Amino acid sequence: MSVRVFSRLTAGVLLLAAISLLAACQAQKQTASERLARQWLPGKVAVLPFQVVEAGVDEGTVRSPLTGSAFTPGPVTEGASAALDQSLDNALPRMVEFSIISYNQAGAVFERLRREKLSLDMLQAAVETGKKLNADGVLVGFVYRFAQRVGGPYASDRPASAAFDLAMVRVSDGAVVWKNSFDETQQSLADDVLSAGQYVGRGLRWFTVQEWGDIGVNKMLGRFPWRKDQAPD
Repeated sequence: MSVRVFSRLTAGVLLLAAISLLAACQAQKQTASERLARQWLPGKVAVLPFQVVEAGVDEGTVRSPLTGSAFTPGPVTEGASAALDQSLDNALPRMVEFSIISYNQAGAVFERLRREKLSLDMLQAAVETGKKLNADGVLVGFVYRFAQRVGGPYASDRPASAAFDLAMVRVSDGAVVWKNSFDETQQSLADDVLSAGQYVGRGLRWFTVQEWGDIGVNKMLGRFPWRKDQAPD
């Protein structure tokens, strides 16, 4: 290996390490709204299954039924909700100290309430679910786009693309005390060097949409106010 090639490889590795460290530091910074959310410390949180929100014909945007935030719609691959449910189920318990009511249990209560009380809107149904389960908060997620890559891990004609969000509803008053979203299409490292941290531990390749969704879930939880590693206010 020539000195020039070795130097380029070394520089690339150092760049990835530096970007990864920067991303980790940025994830620890709390915004004012996150500090405000952390002043409320839930003891038990019910997690609802992710729900698909589809745009109408010729609609350029789609909005969250809970927060009204706008997203770019797109195809939703079969199994999108299950993939995101699993990603959240894998990541959340090791990050937080509050007890968690699983998406299977909370989802069953939520769906029963929606069938029995057709007049309930999304927020009301989430609050009622929390009350039924004696939870302090309800974590609600929606998926708006979950498009599979076209091609393989090293030669992709169209990269994975996803848009989804999470919101925490406080059961006592129905307030949405925190929300965050992921609305991104994978870019090549050459096109988006500042996002290189997402490749650390996963390899320099094109991800499946399930892997891309897992990256998105963990990215959102990096700003979760109730993480164990958050500095006290």
